[in-house]
Amino acid sequence: MKAKRIITLLLTLTVIAACFSGCKLSFTSTDPLDNSKFKLEKGEIAITGYTDRTTIKEYNIPAEYEIDGKSYPITKIADFGICNAESLTKITIGKNVKEIGSWAMTNNQRLVEFAVDPENEYFTAVDGVLFTKDMKTIVYYPPAKGVEFDKYGQVKLKKEKIKIGKDKEEVETYKDIPTYEIPDEVEEIAPKAFYKCYFLNITHFPKNLKTIGEKAFFQVYELLDFDMPETLEYIGKDAFAYVDKITKVKIGSNIKEIGDYAFFNCTRLNDIKINKKESDIKLGTKWQPTAKGRIRKECTVKFE
Repeated sequence: MKAKRIITLLLTLTVIAACFSGCKLSFTSTDPLDNSKFKLEKGEIAITGYTDRTTIKEYNIPAEYEIDGKSYPITKIADFGICNAESLTKITIGKNVKEIGSWAMTNNQRLVEFAVDPENEYFTAVDGVLFTKDMKTIVYYPPAKGVEFDKYGQVKLKKEKIKIGKDKEEVETYKDIPTYEIPDEVEEIAPKAFYKCYFLNITHFPKNLKTIGEKAFFQVYELLDFDMPETLEYIGKDAFAYVDKITKVKIGSNIKEIGDYAFFNCTRLNDIKINKKESDIKLGTKWQPTAKGRIRKECTVKFE
């Protein structure tokens, strides 16, 4: 009986060893592909998920990936394909990627840089920022660009007080916070392009801008007052949600639609001027500034 138990144990260990010999132990791998999920459809591969590893700082998307001994082009980063990765500092877009979901690479809070294979026909990167190849759409801005963190993960920016708005309200911000000027070639700010870029102020909006996508500036807390270009036609849902340091907004006569909750929880936005008749604009649900879910009575909205 004892001999049978020993034989059974040895057989079990042999089976386990055989199983592990054919597996990649992704929890020890430094290759991001070993920690990714893929979907094969019509001869093309989409990246559909990624598990963050502290040992992996860069994600280099190859041109192809092998499944069952056959290579297929990686053409898509699906929604949530490479997101919520706290360790990644750089993502390189492969030459065959032609589609990137609006949620595909959001909330990667340590991301400093995007790069793109020079042979890619659809996307390009300029100073670490991701654009469409023709530069007409800004796709993603890396949240940690120009930002340093200490060993405890705290941002290395000193706080300071500034005065904003006509009432000169004193608010807390960061000294020497990174700033960015969106290139004038840009006509569209894609959905989630600046999503949760906590430590950033935009100092220039392009003169030919037509579209600001859904959640484009969601929780960009340090964005200060700016001029919206006269060319602007569309402001998406939640576009400026939780941007609580802007105090005034002027929108030109070309505006056609302002989406639901466009200025949700913009608690200091007290003055909106729109150079167009209210009846000529498609206005979404609670598009005006709110506080605690209610439209702020302190905000004055003036149409043409």
